[in-house]
Amino acid sequence: MGELVPRKDMVKQAMMGIGGIGGGIAIFLLGGLPWPAGMIVGGIIAVIGFAISTSKKDRTAGLMTLGAGALLAISKIPGIGPLAGFVLGVAGVGLLLVGGLSIYKFIKNLNARR
Repeated sequence: MGELVPRKDMVKQAMMGIGGIGGGIAIFLLGGLPWPAGMIVGGIIAVIGFAISTSKKDRTAGLMTLGAGALLAISKIPGIGPLAGFVLGVAGVGLLLVGGLSIYKFIKNLNARR
């Protein structure tokens, strides 16, 4: 029970925490963009996510970014927007929760090293 978590795992926890919280905040901020800007920014984010996903090491992060960008763009389509906007909100809350949990684990493991 008193084993130390390797440094590499702690760095991963911290980065996941920062990325999750930052991504959740970004989703909420970008979700409020008006119709044309939301479609354009969502498309750009999706293309960036696709580019990131070509690397085997960063495939998961790239696919998550691609999905967030596509969902942002879809949420601005009239008729589909409310449902996609709801899913976008759920994704934002999920990212915030996962990021917060990762930061909590990081701080807990950091305190165990003292």
